[in-house]
Amino acid sequence: MAKKVFAVYLAKEGAPNSEAYATLELPASPWELWDAMEKVRLKDGEALYMEIDDYYAFEYLAPHLEELDISLNELNDLAARLATLDEVQGIAFEGLFSMEVQKKVNTNGGIITMQDMRDLAVSAKTDCYHVVDAADDAALGRFYAENDFIPELEGVPYAVFKMLDFAGIGRMMRHGENGVFVGNCYVLRDSELTAAPPCAKGLPSKPSYLFRLTLGLHPDFKDARTVTLDLPATEAKLSAAQEQLGTLKWENTVVLNYDGILPNAASFADRPVELEAFNELAAAVRDMSSPEKQLPKLKALLKQFEVQDIETALFLTEHLADYVLTPDLSSPQETAIDHLRFMTDDHSAELLLSHVNLYAYGCDLIKEDNATLTPYGLLHRADYQPMLTPVQEKMEMTMR
Repeated sequence: MAKKVFAVYLAKEGAPNSEAYATLELPASPWELWDAMEKVRLKDGEALYMEIDDYYAFEYLAPHLEELDISLNELNDLAARLATLDEVQGIAFEGLFSMEVQKKVNTNGGIITMQDMRDLAVSAKTDCYHVVDAADDAALGRFYAENDFIPELEGVPYAVFKMLDFAGIGRMMRHGENGVFVGNCYVLRDSELTAAPPCAKGLPSKPSYLFRLTLGLHPDFKDARTVTLDLPATEAKLSAAQEQLGTLKWENTVVLNYDGILPNAASFADRPVELEAFNELAAAVRDMSSPEKQLPKLKALLKQFEVQDIETALFLTEHLADYVLTPDLSSPQETAIDHLRFMTDDHSAELLLSHVNLYAYGCDLIKEDNATLTPYGLLHRADYQPMLTPVQEKMEMTMR
């Protein structure tokens, strides 16, 4: 799993009655991005508000990213590139970034752009720099002197060598090379940066797959083979995946990565021993009628009941008609406004709005309908009876 680079908060810009929002760890998978936007529920003409809540190991980027008008897709692209950097490459990126900031300051060249950051992330994976184990000028000067990088010092007796001003040597070399210290290391750039490919502002198209698992063998096997499996899959494709991994038992495998149209199914997708049951769930999702309406409802139910097993998820796919989801409603206030507009014409409703405690009225309406607000909208049973857990539903059906 990729390391966390940014944590973001997403909501509607300038929508005071809306409580639709999403929190997301970046880098995020394609379906995670689309799920977040489904939670925010932007309509035509509405703008997305995005705030970075946590920068984790990249806090030094904060003042620069805060100045930029960037999209979720651009930020996710940067996060994905930063997440792949190893320890030395991460030090190199910070050093290259610091050099670029200083260059902008010295040349009055303006702000660091998103393209600049993406170029630096790509360059940190090339050989355009050197990283030296030196925490200060004295250590840097000694490194250069001891490794014959200063021709003038060749042949200097050891007694004289010990008296050299290593801090002065290091300072002179650092200023001449425009290098920088990062933690206990020194970073020097010695060739041109590599340009990152362009990145679109808008999200890419929804993935062609419904669920995608990257499987590997259990660590006990000490075998690095992996296979990517899209679900639902035929028996032939399941067998081919096992053959590629060299095992006939799913319990010998582990899930290395998951992406799916149901991001909140990740908890029970991480069980290879139940892969065939998960394949059955994937087929049920594929065969849904009106998936654009049914999928948000299923996600709302999985969230509402905190479903942790495939059997319960399958049960819910078979009983979606028992529930109603209204995606447009994200708060008690929106629920109250919607009800007022249902009872009267729009003009009369507008006159009423300033005279009604919308929050209290909305809460009463939600309670009256035995409904609940989920990240995907207002959810209630079609018969307006109290919502039972799937286990209670099964017991009730058995007793009928």
